[in-house]
Amino acid sequence: LSDAWYKGARDWDPQHRKDFANDPRNLLAVGAQVNSDKAFRDAASWLPPDVGFRCEFVARQIDVKAAYQLSVSAREKQAVSDVLSGC
Repeated sequence: LSDAWYKGARDWDPQHRKDFANDPRNLLAVGAQVNSDKAFRDAASWLPPDVGFRCEFVARQIDVKAAYQLSVSAREKQAVSDVLSGC
C-alpha cells in the first residue's frame, strides 16, 4: 500500500484506495518477518526470499500496477525485467 501511495494512489478517491487495498491480487498470506522485510519496498528493493515464487510475485505486481495505472520507477522496471528474464 505504501509503494502504491508514492506511485499514484495518493491521487485516488477513498473508494478507489479501498478497492485497491482489498484486491485479492494484493492479499497474500505471509509470515510476519517476510511482511516486515517487504514493508514499503518495490521490486527494486525487495523480492520474496523464495526464489521459486519471484516470477509469480513480479507478474502479479505488473498486473496490479497496470490495472490501477500505477507508475513504475526505472530501477523497479529493471528489477522486474531481470526476474522475468529467468522465468
